[in-house]
Amino acid sequence: MYLVSVDGPDWAEREFAPFLDEALAARGLPGCPGPPARIADFEEKLIPRMDDFAGLCARHGVAEFLDATLFVPVDFPGLIEIPVETSFDDVTHVFSAQRLRAAIAPLAAEVGLPAVLPSGPLALTRAIEDPVTFYVALFQQAAGHALRNGCPLTYV
Repeated sequence: MYLVSVDGPDWAEREFAPFLDEALAARGLPGCPGPPARIADFEEKLIPRMDDFAGLCARHGVAEFLDATLFVPVDFPGLIEIPVETSFDDVTHVFSAQRLRAAIAPLAAEVGLPAVLPSGPLALTRAIEDPVTFYVALFQQAAGHALRNGCPLTYV
C-alpha cells in the first residue's frame, strides 16, 4: 500500500469532490478546492507494521486519523465519511491535513524526529528503518506536502 498525492487531473476523475464539498457545506465550511494540475509527487510505501505507531497515537489521544483514507488541505474537526468506495473500504474517511499536522507534532517530539528529513518519492521508505519513527515522519511529511501544495493524499 502507498500513500500518494492526488493532482488536478486525478482529482477530476475521482468522485471525491462533490461528496466532500457537500459534507463540508453541511458543517458550514467552504468546499475543498481542487489541487493544482501539476504538483510535486508524494509517494511512500507503507511497509512496516503499524502496531507500535498506533499505540503511540492512542497514548496521545490522536489515533482518529488512522481511520482516514483521504487527507485534504481543509481544516475541519474529526473524520468526514463520504460514500465513495476505495480499494480498502466501502466508503472514504476524510481527515484534515491541518489536524494531521497538529496530531503528529507531539509524536515527532517524543520520538526525536529530526527537523530535516529526506524528501522525494519513497525517500522515507528507503531511509528510516524504525517503524514508529517511519510512520511519524511519513504522516508529518504527508501533512506538510498536502498543505504546501494544496493537494489531497490518498492510499493506493
